[in-house]
Amino acid sequence: MDKVVLKELSIFANHGLFDAEAELGQRFFIDVEIGADLSRSQETDTPEGTVNWADLVEVVTAAFTKTRYKMIEAAADSIAAAIFDRFSIAETARVEVRKPSAPIEAIFAYTSVIVERTREGTK
Repeated sequence: MDKVVLKELSIFANHGLFDAEAELGQRFFIDVEIGADLSRSQETDTPEGTVNWADLVEVVTAAFTKTRYKMIEAAADSIAAAIFDRFSIAETARVEVRKPSAPIEAIFAYTSVIVERTREGTK
């Protein structure tokens, strides 16, 4: 299966379990990997038959910011659902949401959640 990939999309949002996270907000980083048959685009050398990156950024940003999520698990799932809604070519979606400023008393690069989804009706 072919893949379309978006790495380290940076979005500022007010997600988090704690009131301070909702009030102050923080930066999140999102990676998306869409599995699809890209042969039409490959054969014709045209944008038909693939995922437009600008549209993908718009879809991911809208899904991530339309609601204030307490859990990044819910935010990641919302992104995967939005990908399937917008891109009929998408057979699988892998979404990672990284939270580098999680309110934990520790030194770490980031915390993250990864969801992997398959469109219903595909193998």
